[in-house]
Amino acid sequence: MRLLFFIADLISFTLITALVVALRYGKFSHNVFDPTIKVLLPVFGVTSLILWIFSFYDTQLIKKGRLDYSNIIIAFTISLITSAFGIYFTTSFFNVATPKFILLLVFIIYFSYMYISRKLYASFTFVKQRILLLGKSNTLKEIEKDLVSYDNLEVLGRFENPEDIKSIPPETVDLIVMASKMLSENKKTWAVISTMFLNKGVLLTTDYNFYEHLFMRSSKGSLKDAMWLIRGVAARQEEKYYPFIKRALDVLFCLVLMPIMLPLGILTYFAIKFIDGIPPFFFQERIGKNEKKIYIYKFRTMKPGSEDITKIGAILRRFRLDEIPQLINIFKGDISIVGPRPVWTDEYYFLNKYLPCHNIRSVIKPGLTGWAQLNFKAPPTYCVREDLKNKESIPDSTFDAAYKRLSYDVWYIKNRSLFLDLEIMFKTAKRAFIKDKNIV
Repeated sequence: MRLLFFIADLISFTLITALVVALRYGKFSHNVFDPTIKVLLPVFGVTSLILWIFSFYDTQLIKKGRLDYSNIIIAFTISLITSAFGIYFTTSFFNVATPKFILLLVFIIYFSYMYISRKLYASFTFVKQRILLLGKSNTLKEIEKDLVSYDNLEVLGRFENPEDIKSIPPETVDLIVMASKMLSENKKTWAVISTMFLNKGVLLTTDYNFYEHLFMRSSKGSLKDAMWLIRGVAARQEEKYYPFIKRALDVLFCLVLMPIMLPLGILTYFAIKFIDGIPPFFFQERIGKNEKKIYIYKFRTMKPGSEDITKIGAILRRFRLDEIPQLINIFKGDISIVGPRPVWTDEYYFLNKYLPCHNIRSVIKPGLTGWAQLNFKAPPTYCVREDLKNKESIPDSTFDAAYKRLSYDVWYIKNRSLFLDLEIMFKTAKRAFIKDKNIV
């Protein structure tokens, strides 16, 4: 669907450019249009990337009505400024004298089209996929609650026992979402489903898999299912060249950014030293790949021996500038650009006691940024809480924030790829300007 969106946008952009050329010169002329479109096609590419970063190609968010359309103003501004600078330096190679008015008018019409097309897509009555929920689990409850916001999905009913669905005509069902433990808990389930539905062409999936499809993270129930993790994570075969390309990308990233960040790093160093009056660097032991202990380098943002944020520290944390020294960690190979955030050693072993399979995070190299960082605010540090120390039994709900972070990390581990890494890298630039309190 994203590809179809892109093709439709490309066609619309070309037609809008042709219309603007005709309006600008009173008639359509190939002699004007051809060199103009040569300049504006790269502009379309840059604009599409920016719109992608701001989720205007995220069909899930659009369909559920959760796309923040106010971002279109930010995307418009960034695209216009970037394109104007690009055209200024490149138009000498093309036979286009003054594309400024054309660019502005094209952008106004195109971004209006972008807004209207996404709104129409969200309100369009889709061919509904008819779903039957079978079994009993907390994961199914969350799915059922969220399905209300999808116009293209219709829940026919939710049944706890397989005998109850015998009255449902198979031709009215497109998909059965079944509780993962249903087959083992009720021996009659397979006979009913296979005879009445699977043999009639009805699709079947589990609540864990469907949950991941909807939320792009793993459910809490699946994180407690060791067999599911073995099938989904431990048995995953990595692409042959992916580790090599990922490492090469890490090194290239460092080589490009280090000269750019060096002046900012030096300025930050002396600002901390003379304004806050504390040692600028902070080293913390964390857990890396295969539970190897690594040391993460950061600029200090808290006063030594306390939890108080320094004057400079508040600014550094707001824009993630305290993490500039971690370019050294990436270059050394301790961490990657993208991966689960490395957890403080004490916190890691503390959470291992209470979260089943929490140590699954260490099967791959941790990262400077990751899927969890984009989608969820940083959870609290549990191991330093006085109310949790030396307790044998702690309510499972206490660790909801840690479970949620783990759910995104496990989803990334299962689905990691070069394209997903690139998406996370691009979207991290936007995430740096969003406060944690605005991330749920």
